[in-house]
Amino acid sequence: MGTAPDNKNKLLLQNGLLIDGTGTPARKANVLMEQGRLWVLHPGEKVADAATIDCTDKVIAPGFIDVHSHMDYFAIENAPEHFDPFIAQGITTMVVGNCGFSPFGFKCNTPHQHLIENSLFKEGHGEITWHSFQGYQQRIQGHGCGPNLVSLVGHGVCRTSLNGFSADPLSSCQSHEMLVMLDEALSQGAAGISLGLQYKPGVFSSKEELRAVAQLVKKHDKVLTVHAKAYSSLSGTYPMNPFGKAHNLRAIDEMLDLARETDVRLQFSHLIFVGETTWGTLDEAIARFDKAIADGVDVKFDMFPYPFGATLLNTLLPEWVMANMPGILKKPLPMLRLRLEAWLAFRTLGLGYDCIQISDASCLAYEKYNGLFITEIASRVGKSPFEVMVDILDQSNAEARMIMHKYYGPQIVEKLMTHPAAMFMTDSWPEPSGVENAATFGAFPRFLQIARETGNISLETLIHRMTAQAAERFGIAERGCIRDGFVADVVVLDWQQVRDNTTRDLCDAPPSGIEHVFINGVPARLDGKKYTSAQTGECLAMSL
Repeated sequence: MGTAPDNKNKLLLQNGLLIDGTGTPARKANVLMEQGRLWVLHPGEKVADAATIDCTDKVIAPGFIDVHSHMDYFAIENAPEHFDPFIAQGITTMVVGNCGFSPFGFKCNTPHQHLIENSLFKEGHGEITWHSFQGYQQRIQGHGCGPNLVSLVGHGVCRTSLNGFSADPLSSCQSHEMLVMLDEALSQGAAGISLGLQYKPGVFSSKEELRAVAQLVKKHDKVLTVHAKAYSSLSGTYPMNPFGKAHNLRAIDEMLDLARETDVRLQFSHLIFVGETTWGTLDEAIARFDKAIADGVDVKFDMFPYPFGATLLNTLLPEWVMANMPGILKKPLPMLRLRLEAWLAFRTLGLGYDCIQISDASCLAYEKYNGLFITEIASRVGKSPFEVMVDILDQSNAEARMIMHKYYGPQIVEKLMTHPAAMFMTDSWPEPSGVENAATFGAFPRFLQIARETGNISLETLIHRMTAQAAERFGIAERGCIRDGFVADVVVLDWQQVRDNTTRDLCDAPPSGIEHVFINGVPARLDGKKYTSAQTGECLAMSL
């Protein structure tokens, strides 16, 4: 291998097996990168003055697109190390601003700025001194980013800037102001709007409010992504009725109905099935998506390859508790009710406190227990698991983060991967003071590993979903395919060796088999190792 160039020079990937992202069969080819652009050449074709990399027995593919990320907050500071583990997976572009959270799209000089800055991702950034997409984009372009960013605007932060975390409905004036701010973000280049309907304040949104947001997205012909109200058959966001419709199916129905009413392009975020009882609703859930697609609804869902995932501990709380935080946590009678409801929910779902792993307690009293399950913490501090959960919520101001287990049952990941509407994501972020989520280090290699070991999906189809389909979904032009003139976001991998190496005790292990990664034509990783700290990724604006 010769000297690796910057994106102004020529680099030839030789003798590789090209999977171009379109879903067509793999073929032998050479790929030239020049001036940050791609050119597909015949096998054996030479290029004068080009540095070369031998890709014999390796796959050349478009860089992977993570369709559900929260790394926009971590891009605010000039800290490229936060992105290193994602680039090591072969990820070159991340769709950020999910679940109602984004670091822009809110009211200037809002009295609720502290709620926006002290979010789930507060450790990723300092003070936010802008409010618009353009302001955020200028901040990122000022120092660069590891991968490219495609940003959604969060409905949740926009609503927070107007009404805080209040459960009260927005006034007509506030509703108008919210839609104006969201419209501005979409006009400036946001790829769509994200909803976080299990988080404050999204959980308090009315159907009319959500319909107006969806209609705005439709007007711009962009994407509405949704963290739904429930992902388990029994949840706190709907009335407790163990004998009614499964809550996760109810949440799916509500979002599909919204898409039918407004004709919006819908992305159902992280389709999971929390708890053993919920696993049994898989076929019913998929049937709902299939029916909607057959009816002409433009809907897809994304997923990750692990039976666990990271979120806020307060997502376990019912809406009536969320609406009265934080004072309600110290009131005996409401806590007795909550204890009983939690017992009923866990017993019904096949869950328990032994499924709740504290990734970052966000409070001094419990930070030494980061990484332990609530049952383990309870045995060490001499309290019941319920008391530990409430105490952590109280002392952390409900900011504690967890890794929730039993997201998927056996073979659910493999089955979901084969669905034509499935897309792939990490939904993870670094934990500077807590326990890392394995998805930060191994999600995309694990998808590849599962495909190789099970044969449930062809490599060409899998890479198509990770690249060209993702680019098309979010309106990302000239990326996602290896095609003449496209931007040179490229990954070279060893198909036989690619593997996720994370375990519970080694959750930050780098993957195997991801050989080279190029972002905008610049080598970010060569021979499985970090090549440069240069931040060559861009904050992309999605035009109409």
